[in-house]
Amino acid sequence: MAANAANGYVSLVVVARHSVHCVRETVRCLMKMRRALSTAIAAAALVAGLAFTAEPAQAFGPSYCNASTCSLSISANTGGIYFEMPRLTKVTMICWTDSQWWNGTNRWFKVDTVYGRGYMIATQVSNQTKVGHC
Repeated sequence: MAANAANGYVSLVVVARHSVHCVRETVRCLMKMRRALSTAIAAAALVAGLAFTAEPAQAFGPSYCNASTCSLSISANTGGIYFEMPRLTKVTMICWTDSQWWNGTNRWFKVDTVYGRGYMIATQVSNQTKVGHC
């Protein structure tokens, strides 16, 4: 009977040690989960912060001529037209001004092109970017 009691005591000690081991492992596991969760929360906060501090959206790609031909003028009116650019010619917008009404608008953009610097009527410019007044 004494051997059985001692055997039961040893078994109880083994179970207790195993329980302590399981608790320690559970704590370690919880600590790992906590670190992972903290990292995920920090990353989400960073992404959210970047979303609120990002630059305003602008047109994708360069501005370009959207008509079958686009008029390039030395002044912001039709009297100065000196060249007809082909469709899809890339233009770099410099500034805008309001002048002669033509083709439904009086807004003209000063632009740089492979054909030189000049003015284009706004309705012939696609992917317009934000520029200041001339």
